[in-house]
Amino acid sequence: MKRPLPDGTTHLLFTGLEFLRRVASLVPPPRANLTRFHGVFAPGAHLRPFLVPQAGEEEASVALEAAASKEPMKERPSGVDWAEVLSRTFDFDVLACVRCGGRRRLLAYVKQAGAVRAILEHLGLPTAGASLTPAPAPPQAAWC
Repeated sequence: MKRPLPDGTTHLLFTGLEFLRRVASLVPPPRANLTRFHGVFAPGAHLRPFLVPQAGEEEASVALEAAASKEPMKERPSGVDWAEVLSRTFDFDVLACVRCGGRRRLLAYVKQAGAVRAILEHLGLPTAGASLTPAPAPPQAAWC
């Protein structure tokens, strides 16, 4: 330890399981942002357009006029589509054809369950979701 504890302890001895429990508590949950912004730097803050650089000066002037006139600002659409997000996150291009190397193009978004089921049945693919097995029980502690 850097410094002795108030009771004079200078070293800590752990069993393997105790050590892993302490190390595991330091690992963040999966897919969790490690940086959180609060106040005016939060993603939905009303004053954020005035503090964070915008894509263009015209957008900043529109935001300034909207704030001055107390009118609600129009939400602008996200500039990055789902394929770009997947490409940036996982370094995998979902629109690249694995057979010919060409580019796929998006024809439509199908969101209704009935339409998705009909398409899968027509293609001869399974329509039921994957069955999930229950998680295994945690290992029993040595002192129990």
